[in-house]
Amino acid sequence: MTNLRPVFSRHATYEWLVILIWGILLCTQHRAITSVLNAMGLTQHYYTQALHWFHSQGISAQKLSIGWHKWLITHPKVHRLRGQPVYVGDGIKVGKEGKKMPAVKKLHNESENVTKAEWIRGHYFGVITLLLEAGSCLKAVPVTLG
Repeated sequence: MTNLRPVFSRHATYEWLVILIWGILLCTQHRAITSVLNAMGLTQHYYTQALHWFHSQGISAQKLSIGWHKWLITHPKVHRLRGQPVYVGDGIKVGKEGKKMPAVKKLHNESENVTKAEWIRGHYFGVITLLLEAGSCLKAVPVTLG
């Protein structure tokens, strides 16, 4: 993960990324900040600091995504077809009732079920993944979220 260090303008912000990722990997409970910190053996004293990481000015989501992709594409287990890496994309629409919720948009419903409305209000979650070889199977590793 040291390849991602240049993405962060502050060293402490990068160190928190490392702590949070390890916490996510080690966490056996529902993944929330408290559980992640507990998995790392950190007390509630660090809770506010961990929350601030998500709003830090020392990180750019776009730069992190680009840095992650640059690192991931060099991985020796990238699955390739005719020499090219294989990407997979998918998305889901989640209907929401609230009209003033953040990021709620009017979305077209492609369902062929005539009982469903043609348009819904909700969130759209999309992801592009890169396929990595893991033994005899392939794993889709997120490259970017949208």
